[in-house]
Amino acid sequence: MSQLNEKLVQPRESSGAMPQNLSEARKLLINFVTMTVCFSLNHASVTSCIALATSSGLPGNLGSYSVAVLYACYVVTAMLFSQVIIFYCSQKGSLTGSLAVYALYVASYLVAALVESDTVKWVAVLFGASIGGIGAGVLWTAQGAYYSENARLYALAKGVTKEEATGYFGSIFACFYLGFEVLLKIIGSVVGLYATGDAAKYAIYILYTAIAIGSTVGMTTVRNMRAEDTVGGDGVTIEKIDMTKKVLSALKLLFTNAKCALMVPTNFAFGFAAAFITAYIQGSVVSPVYSDDGHTDDEVADSQSQHDARVLLYSSIAVGVATAMSMPFFYLKKQAGTAVVMVLGAICFVFVAAMSYALDDGELRHALWIVYIVYGCGRSIWESTTKAVFADFFPDDPQAAFANIVLQSGLASTVAFFVFPDLSPLQKEVILGVTATLGAICFSIASFIHQGEQKAKEVEGGYMSVNDDNQV
Repeated sequence: MSQLNEKLVQPRESSGAMPQNLSEARKLLINFVTMTVCFSLNHASVTSCIALATSSGLPGNLGSYSVAVLYACYVVTAMLFSQVIIFYCSQKGSLTGSLAVYALYVASYLVAALVESDTVKWVAVLFGASIGGIGAGVLWTAQGAYYSENARLYALAKGVTKEEATGYFGSIFACFYLGFEVLLKIIGSVVGLYATGDAAKYAIYILYTAIAIGSTVGMTTVRNMRAEDTVGGDGVTIEKIDMTKKVLSALKLLFTNAKCALMVPTNFAFGFAAAFITAYIQGSVVSPVYSDDGHTDDEVADSQSQHDARVLLYSSIAVGVATAMSMPFFYLKKQAGTAVVMVLGAICFVFVAAMSYALDDGELRHALWIVYIVYGCGRSIWESTTKAVFADFFPDDPQAAFANIVLQSGLASTVAFFVFPDLSPLQKEVILGVTATLGAICFSIASFIHQGEQKAKEVEGGYMSVNDDNQV
């Protein structure tokens, strides 16, 4: 989390500072936990529906296209409108509103499961994806702003530094956020396994819709934090600004800084890998789904329910592995260097493509647990190490740097979910494998450039120091 505006940061003057208001600190901690639980439950419901999008029996390529629309709306909103919305609606209002439209996104899948008309399914799911993407674009910036302000007030009340408070809150958030995503997917998998007949069509979506609505209601109970002078999730102060400032700064960095341009294949590889897993593996490989020909309606529904259950179970494996491997990769980075971890992340995505190429669907189906473990490792590296690389590469322009992560990975996911349904398995495997390989090569070049820049700064700093000494 980026540092707060200096006029808001009031760290304790010494390590011996006494707590100012323990009762208030306890209330602020409970408030943050409430926000985190509501946020995490709602978001877990959404990610579970995304996992099921291409495997939930939707007509044609609706599932994949809906995820593409979700990502497209997310990128546009995050880059252009999120800060303005938060400025006018407040952090709490933006959080609550975003969770509300997320709930509508989840509910759109329930509508699609209940109705028979394909036209209604298309309208419901695409509408839900559109507003869900808008909500996602606002949600993360609002969450970051709320997180920072809550931590700042807690630090003042508890008598600790802002860094200690944000670190403590970060651990709490990660625990609930990742834990609930795994838990809800496992629960959904169990529901899918045991639901039969007509209930199998919509039982999972009733569960997720209820959780999404309940968590939205819960978010209305948290404190309202002011938006002014509080940094957002991407390190930018929430203020009324030119809507084009964020996207223009991101594009300027992309087209004028070679390191940023060289990171494009890495971010595209992650976006393509997510689409490869969701649109192809989960849509076509996980388990067969019966058609209407030669099977009763109950048999078709049961096969779909079993398929959905397996999708959620495998998806939970990827999330669990990504969570569990974050610390081992952190220690590996310290011991072997960032380059080793980044190349390992690329190898993970190449391995996923290679496994798919080497095995036919029947054989791959029996080895999916390996695919999801390796994919989880790749995701873990992208979520942590890759984002840390951007912070290291561009310390003087963090807003533009992290906006590029949103822009590049979001654009890749949007394109992939639109295009992948019309490509053959081989074409998708080649795209993922080649992009991941290019990511490793281009990162190595970017790292070489960065090291050269750092050495030049050290030389310049030493030269300036000598000159300063001579002037004394």
